[in-house]
Amino acid sequence: MPETVSPSDLFRRIVEAVAQRRQSEILDDYYAEDVVVEHPFMIPEPTTTRGREQLRKRMTSVKNLPITMEIGGIIVHETADPEVIIGEFESHVTSTVTGARITTGNVLVLRVRNGRVISSRDYHNHARLAEFMASQQ
Repeated sequence: MPETVSPSDLFRRIVEAVAQRRQSEILDDYYAEDVVVEHPFMIPEPTTTRGREQLRKRMTSVKNLPITMEIGGIIVHETADPEVIIGEFESHVTSTVTGARITTGNVLVLRVRNGRVISSRDYHNHARLAEFMASQQ
């Protein structure tokens, strides 16, 4: 990935990959080897993923969930720090089992250096997603 990729462009590429359920395929190009990803609202407790390989394991397990996803409402907020952006988007999640659908809001705070994410704080409504997934079984 060229170093000229802005944090905003990188965010958009990541969100697109999430929508296409190919998160694990973009890791080497979009994330630093020692990346730190925090999920402060994860259920049952917050998580911190350290390093690209640990993130790969986590993303690979999520890829097999019985859902499809569409992304909308993308907004990117630039900050005073040129490495940091705040990105918002909506996830429209559909169960491939029942066809039921929910929409959740998401916020990512990304720090990007040399064209790769070095840290991310991901604020998703994990409680709502967990409840939705449980109701689809």
